[in-house]
Amino acid sequence: MGAPVTVIGVGCEIDRLFSGQPAALPVPGPPGQDDLRDLYDAIAGPLRGGNAVIVIAAEWLPEDTLRGVRTVHSLLQTDRVAVHVTPLPPLAASVLAALAAALAPEAPSAGALAGALDTVAAELYVLAWTGSVAGLQHPSVSLMHHARSLLPGSAFGVGLQPEAFVQAISRDPSVPLTPSEHPIQLLVAPTETAELSWILDVVAPALGDVPVRELAPTMHGPDWWGSSRLVEAVGVPSSLEWLAELAFASGAVPCSWCGEPILAAPCPFCGEAGPPGARAPQGSAVG
Repeated sequence: MGAPVTVIGVGCEIDRLFSGQPAALPVPGPPGQDDLRDLYDAIAGPLRGGNAVIVIAAEWLPEDTLRGVRTVHSLLQTDRVAVHVTPLPPLAASVLAALAAALAPEAPSAGALAGALDTVAAELYVLAWTGSVAGLQHPSVSLMHHARSLLPGSAFGVGLQPEAFVQAISRDPSVPLTPSEHPIQLLVAPTETAELSWILDVVAPALGDVPVRELAPTMHGPDWWGSSRLVEAVGVPSSLEWLAELAFASGAVPCSWCGEPILAAPCPFCGEAGPPGARAPQGSAVG
């Protein structure tokens, strides 16, 4: 078992989370027009080696970047590239790409792996400590919190998953979090001016005194969260075996058009939306 697949993360900055896992290929900065050749080569190289390619691209990247990814996909004229656009913020998007690469040896096929990305993303705890919510787009922010952002020394706890919340950090903080039913570790990426006390003293205990691992700050985090005083935090399942069982529980069946084993239609590679398991029309060519 194991999918011969290369995972490329556009807007992502982490290559691996677990010792010995296959590495994702992060492309941190949005590729400009001059960088499209490099992106083309990054995707074409694994294809020439017989691998399928899953490109995980952040939804918040400039539209020109996402258009460039799709342009490269079209130029390659292959059904062995799947493009998955994720709305997750910078650290969480990077984690998703690294987790996808880590799960490749456990996946029944590249199509199954690409089809499981939303399931994997839903298992992440996505939070942040931030010095201001004035520029925060998600989740929505009240007028009171906007006003509080103008006060010196203000700080907020923000949650996206599993529950959305925005709260000013007070002396008696509480968070709408409960311990996970499966082991997780908390990855944190603080900027130089950030404070870790809310994460260490409130979030980690609320999740069941989970271990905390510090990473470098992300390139895109301050823009996405709207503050340079920032700690991005992502709770990540620490058992790949458990995550693989969850992600691939439904089993893979052949795509009705290209034959790629997938979890559900539409096929993430050829785009066919017919029911999996049926046969493609005889004599039909895959575009």
